[in-house]
Amino acid sequence: MKNTVKLTRIYFSTFVVFAGFALDAASLSTKLRTDGTLLRETFGEVAEEVAKACTVRIFSGSKPTGLGTVISKEGIVVAKSSEIDTANPDSLKILGPGKRMGRARILTRDPENDLVFLDIGRQVDPGFEWGKTEGLTHGTWVLAGVPEGFTFGVRGGVCSALTREIKKAGGVIGVILGGKDGKEFGGVEVTTVASGGPAEKAGMKKGDIIFSINGDDFFEREKMIEKVKSFDPGTAITVSVKRGDEELDIEITLGYRALVFSELKSRNDKMSGKMSVRRTGFKRVIQHEILLGPSDMGGPLFDLEGKLIGINIAKANRVEFYAIPAEEIQRILKEKAGEIAEARGEN
Repeated sequence: MKNTVKLTRIYFSTFVVFAGFALDAASLSTKLRTDGTLLRETFGEVAEEVAKACTVRIFSGSKPTGLGTVISKEGIVVAKSSEIDTANPDSLKILGPGKRMGRARILTRDPENDLVFLDIGRQVDPGFEWGKTEGLTHGTWVLAGVPEGFTFGVRGGVCSALTREIKKAGGVIGVILGGKDGKEFGGVEVTTVASGGPAEKAGMKKGDIIFSINGDDFFEREKMIEKVKSFDPGTAITVSVKRGDEELDIEITLGYRALVFSELKSRNDKMSGKMSVRRTGFKRVIQHEILLGPSDMGGPLFDLEGKLIGINIAKANRVEFYAIPAEEIQRILKEKAGEIAEARGEN
């Protein structure tokens, strides 16, 4: 009852501000914002303490790479895998829970959900109970654990869609294919090679004619694009090209579209600021509108009782944020139990 009354105050206060004064977001009273004192007084008594107990910061050397969530008393942390793909495994460190900094090591990854499981090498009480997502619907209030100085707090918002699948965008070679294609032409012409992209790094050039992917012939532009999109970023493929009188096999490691073609962002993407490198290809996500940055991914998502209902996994744009549901995290943990035990030397 106490929380219901306070929540009514939030709705009423926000309505008065907008209806009476038509203020923009920049002039909205700080106490009425999603990380403001009114919301934290309402929900923070439980969720904020849990956030402090289970949220950690991950570093590659001295560089922060994102957040993680402690999900077991054995000190296992889950985080967003693509955020630490380029990190030196020997340089990984974790700050927290509390002010303790220690080395971390990678136990296993789950590429399907872009998750990585880390070991902080000590016993930790994460302080949460697992929640359920079956009752989530449009407008359900949820809370995200976020950094707050040297500790953690919570930021609130609502679910903006039913739990759903996010289709995979796939990897990219880093070229723009021109209008010339077909069997008679001998393949598909490369008209532009993205600067600094996978194709350029591998030695592909403007004017090359691509005729095969991994040994399969492709002479039509659209079919070739669909074939490449069927592979995940980070996958190495063999691209066969004609260059003058030569035929060359070029091995290319696919990149993320958002990075390779950053200059081709849509208007909405440009307005969204920095987004997650991987933000597609999830079988089941909770979609919410809590304002987070890419570096907040890997952090926890709670219900109003402070129960863990998900792990934030992607900032898709300025209004869409995704979290892997708690049930999926528990399922993956069960499936990976053997790998984790072996990596920790428990077998």
